[in-house]
Amino acid sequence: MKLNLGCGNQTPQGWTNVDYALGARLMKLPMFRAINSRMKLFDLDWDPGIYVHDLTKRFPWRDSSVDVIYSSHTLEHFSIEEGRSFLSECRRVLCENGIIRLVVPDLRHYISEYTEGRTKAYHFIEQLGVLHDNRKNTPKSIFSAFCSFPHKCMYDESALIDVLNQIGFDVSPKAVFDSEIEGIRLIELMDRAENAVIVEGHK
Repeated sequence: MKLNLGCGNQTPQGWTNVDYALGARLMKLPMFRAINSRMKLFDLDWDPGIYVHDLTKRFPWRDSSVDVIYSSHTLEHFSIEEGRSFLSECRRVLCENGIIRLVVPDLRHYISEYTEGRTKAYHFIEQLGVLHDNRKNTPKSIFSAFCSFPHKCMYDESALIDVLNQIGFDVSPKAVFDSEIEGIRLIELMDRAENAVIVEGHK
């Protein structure tokens, strides 16, 4: 069993693709796809096959029942406490020696962009992704609090590895597509790996 946690619109076959975004939940309702296509409330065409689950809650999978967990640009949307709970649940459901691979934005990159003058001070907070979508007079702005998920906790490589080690994982930094996961190119996107920390390891 392979879990893709916080899948968004990346839903490869052979994976259990999990998300809790409002669009994914609404897609379970009859006629919503047609309404969204007309009104453009959500940017993503959510796959109705997504397994809907709140990843801040206990996972519905049994202990030691999952072989691989992949999660890209999801952990940073949780507070540090929620993130630790999420990672503890990952460890609980993974089989012994199961693989976990995480991709998160690299805080060190954004700080370097600012300190080296490539990001202006007044754009720095926006670059960190910690703000709700505040565009006015758009359908999405009405639902901003429900369908935009600002970053709540940022990581660099050493911080992410440290947290995972504390949870009980043995992980190391990886480059994009450098993985023990078979078919990694089906799930990992190059543009999501840019300016990001990637780590992979085992329970």
